Amino acid sequence: MTTNYLETIKMMVSIGLAWSVLPALMGSILLLLPRGVPGRWLGMVWLLPAVLVTSDGPAYQAIYFTLLDVGQGLAAVVQTQNHVLVYDTGPRFATGFDAGETVLVPFLRQRGVTRIDRLIIGHGDNDHIGGSDSLRRQVRIDRVDSSVPERLVWTRARACREHQHWRWDGVDFELLHPPPARAWQGNNASCVLRVSNGSDSLLLSGDIEAVAEQRLVTTYGAELASEALVAPHHGSKTSSSEAFIKAVKPDYVLFPVGYRNRYHFPRPRILRRYIDHGSQVLRTDYDGAITLRMVIAPS
Repeated sequence: MTTNYLETIKMMVSIGLAWSVLPALMGSILLLLPRGVPGRWLGMVWLLPAVLVTSDGPAYQAIYFTLLDVGQGLAAVVQTQNHVLVYDTGPRFATGFDAGETVLVPFLRQRGVTRIDRLIIGHGDNDHIGGSDSLRRQVRIDRVDSSVPERLVWTRARACREHQHWRWDGVDFELLHPPPARAWQGNNASCVLRVSNGSDSLLLSGDIEAVAEQRLVTTYGAELASEALVAPHHGSKTSSSEAFIKAVKPDYVLFPVGYRNRYHFPRPRILRRYIDHGSQVLRTDYDGAITLRMVIAPS
């Protein structure tokens, strides 16, 4: 049995506003007052909660998953009791925006994370790999897996391969795709990761499209069933096939998309497809960063 996702999200938002965001806003206002205004120094006091207050970490077998808001791109963090996995790092643009530096690293610091046990770069497009360089310069990374290991010249990255499995703190991680026997390329070579605590599971599908989805359905069938799914390819019309959605049967589908993005993701037809299958839709362009907590309730 798990906590209710929507209740968890609302709880985390209210706590964040009460104990971090609102005091930080008040502190910023005070510090921006003209010099000589009495009490201006109190702005530093109001900023302390944003620095000192951190959320409780996950217990044994618990999964804390956060899909970050990096605009049109993907960056996500999976935390167990003693380990951290980062899946993709968001985009980096010539204009100066770097999701690794401006979103991912600050989030990890706020969570008290000083080391990443495993980084997975699921796909080689900029919106997935762009922030990796700034991330590795500021946070220790013990291992890197990728569908494009040759692109990560700063480390000896290993290729994502089907059936790679590891277990952290009572939580199972398994790469389901791509298989080593066929030369998958482009979006369909994305690393597909399943995370499960024996009660609930999460599926991160990268940018796979219908061809790779069909391969997963054929290979795993009902084993794909997961309570939460990060939608393939941001909700493009070439992904989220009927067969794939029927196999995964997600209670919650998460779309990592930028506000008014030029691709018009997620496509209305794809949204309707998930809704028709009974999935609750969450999207970063409307909801911001989304955190799910999968916790096994005491018996």
